[in-house]
Amino acid sequence: MTITNITTGEQAVTSTGAVTGVLSTATLATDFTLKVRVRGLAAGDNVLIAIEDTASASAFSDKTQIATINIVGGSNTNEGVVHNFRSYEVPTMRYGSTNDALRLNVLAISAGTATIYGWMES
Repeated sequence: MTITNITTGEQAVTSTGAVTGVLSTATLATDFTLKVRVRGLAAGDNVLIAIEDTASASAFSDKTQIATINIVGGSNTNEGVVHNFRSYEVPTMRYGSTNDALRLNVLAISAGTATIYGWMES
């Protein structure tokens, strides 16, 4: 199994927008699992995250949301919550061609900070 980062390590996020880091999927040609971990949300805080892909030379000008995750903070703030998406659960994801890539994008966040980490296992 190979682990490849989508984000550039864990990222502390307090506002909407793309999370630092992009994973090229141009050479991907196998079964995979996308994983996103969110830590640090206080009770009542929430974050909505999209996994987006692109196939454009102008990266993400043609972005497509292939999955979304809505996390509400609570008792599991230190360990975090991990969401998994197997390749068959994201059938519209573009990969295996030039310029194909993935990123995480925070669509909404309430007060507070979310620590976000995304990776792929293949």
